[in-house]
Amino acid sequence: MRYPSLLMVCGVLTFTLVGCTTNDQVEPKETTTQSPTTDEPNKSNDTTSDREEKNGPESPTEETTEDTPVVDEEPTEPTEPIEPTPPVQPIEKDGVANLELNEMILVNKQIALPVNYQPSDLVEANIDFVDSTVGERRMLRKEAARAIEDLMNDAKAAGIDLKGTSAFRSYAYQVNLFNAYVERDGKEQAMKYSAPPGHSEHQTGLAIDVSSASVNYQLTQGLGETVEGKWLADHAHQYGFIIRYQKAFEEVTGYMYEPWHLRYIGVEHAKRVHALNQPYEQYLEEIMK
Repeated sequence: MRYPSLLMVCGVLTFTLVGCTTNDQVEPKETTTQSPTTDEPNKSNDTTSDREEKNGPESPTEETTEDTPVVDEEPTEPTEPIEPTPPVQPIEKDGVANLELNEMILVNKQIALPVNYQPSDLVEANIDFVDSTVGERRMLRKEAARAIEDLMNDAKAAGIDLKGTSAFRSYAYQVNLFNAYVERDGKEQAMKYSAPPGHSEHQTGLAIDVSSASVNYQLTQGLGETVEGKWLADHAHQYGFIIRYQKAFEEVTGYMYEPWHLRYIGVEHAKRVHALNQPYEQYLEEIMK
């Protein structure tokens, strides 16, 4: 009976010693790598595993949310630019044109230029003129001269043959011209197609007569029926010119239809006059209200 008892005692003692030594040598990191199948996991290990599982790497959605830049409010759509109009001021005073209107100046049978008025910025327009047009009659105010050059160049590129016949006319020149028409046709008839001295748009340096070989470079209403005349009617406003004396406006302007007479008023206003299809007098009165 002693032998078995002694063996049992030794076994128990050995088991106890082995168990104590194992517990002292365990490192914390070993429990971290412990398999999930462990029946009795250490509490601290359990806590660590739960935290890693719940708080694992941030998701792309979260990163996107944190890194997404703040979007500014949508910009307000720009409004359409307001086309320039001259300041509200009188068109004339005591029958004399208001020179402060610059290229918008109004000259007609009722409104005259100051006595002996002549623009200070006249330059020769670099375009083709008929041979009989010489000297100052090739001149326009600088802005109008550049505009008619562009018009003529583009017309030529489009196969449209045009030449200038008369641009600036001084007061003295208009005296001789008007008197010659009166002597030939009588004053009443002359007043239908020619302006008395001081009342001619040519004296402003902003008007020019043009014609074509299709009508032998004459100033005739037949120009309006030609390819060249129709091109002018359709495109002159794009360069700042209007067909000043149209057939539908004869009662207002007091002059017969002149498809050859171009008057410079600037691109913005010329486009509006063309779109509205109204006499220049009416247009100017409305925008000056």
